[in-house]
Amino acid sequence: MKKGILILAIASVLLNIALVYMFILKGATIESNDIRINIAMTESNREFVMDEMRVFLESIKDINEGILNNDPEQVIKASEISGGSVIDHAPPGLLKTLPVGFKQLGFSTHDLFDEIAKNAKENFNPKQTQRQLNSLLYNCTVCHQSFKIQTNIK
Repeated sequence: MKKGILILAIASVLLNIALVYMFILKGATIESNDIRINIAMTESNREFVMDEMRVFLESIKDINEGILNNDPEQVIKASEISGGSVIDHAPPGLLKTLPVGFKQLGFSTHDLFDEIAKNAKENFNPKQTQRQLNSLLYNCTVCHQSFKIQTNIK
């Protein structure tokens, strides 16, 4: 009896490890012909991600403009557009298709936008904001070097 329970417990743990890997860590990836991880997703999810990245670029442009104009309000407004509050707008099923590295970069990027807004509200310092913007751009660069998105799901 104890042996059977032990075998079931071990099987359960192994199954859970496999499920966590498949659905949380790995995401929906497919083989790629370059060094980037190829993420497979529906066309609508891809459009959502691409739109979000375009908004990131618009926010970055506007933050940079706010730095040049020494305008903390412009920095705050631009940062908040891409901050963590938009995460709740992700379509159902999108997060489970994303590998953990992509999720980490995405959440970190939203957090950096929030941090830029917070610092601009509390004590705007253009040099500090520029350093934060540089960190944010690093995330963008790493993401584009590491991942690509392909639609192959209907």
